[in-house]
Amino acid sequence: MLYCISMTGAAVAGSDASLVTSLKRGDTAAFEEILRRYERKVFSLARSLTRNDSDAEDALQETFLSVYAKIRSFKEESSLSTWIYRIAANAALMKIRSRRTREEKTVSIDDYMPKYDKSGHRVAAVPDWPPRGDDVLVRRELAGFLRDSIRALEPEYRTVFILRDQEELSNEEVARILRLSVPAVKSRLHRARLFLRERIKRYWYGTEGRP
Repeated sequence: MLYCISMTGAAVAGSDASLVTSLKRGDTAAFEEILRRYERKVFSLARSLTRNDSDAEDALQETFLSVYAKIRSFKEESSLSTWIYRIAANAALMKIRSRRTREEKTVSIDDYMPKYDKSGHRVAAVPDWPPRGDDVLVRRELAGFLRDSIRALEPEYRTVFILRDQEELSNEEVARILRLSVPAVKSRLHRARLFLRERIKRYWYGTEGRP
């Protein structure tokens, strides 16, 4: 992984709050420590969102350039990690939007939502997955299709799913990062999970090809 910024000065220990205070005073060693603590997490998030190493590197650099440039405007109403994740998610989403028309294909999530008839009964439901052998190749195949399916999620759903289920943040943390209400986070997460479950079930039964 490339280091996006290199400065002289020894790394300093301390809480995030103390590092923010030091950086606001111009202590570049505090920035080095923030970079050390969050670089891998930011790259992992950006890579999960963009599915592209080059875009993730760009988002990483943009994130920490913004952190350094805007630290004095950080009012500390949220944690440093939440603020950094918000910047990183926005940077990654900008990369996604900039290339969507060129190469990235997403799938309408509505096509995979449960449908009900007038009496309230679900229609055209795919039955639950049948038992199959605990085969390593099957697991690998499904894992690969799951990764492709996450990539196929529309960005607003993909972001919530990754932050919540892959980064294991709480609904409240995701809401703060994306500036959404907690109910909105829950709704997007629920729809993303339904999409992935339905898409994998269709693939399992041979009615869904790889994207």
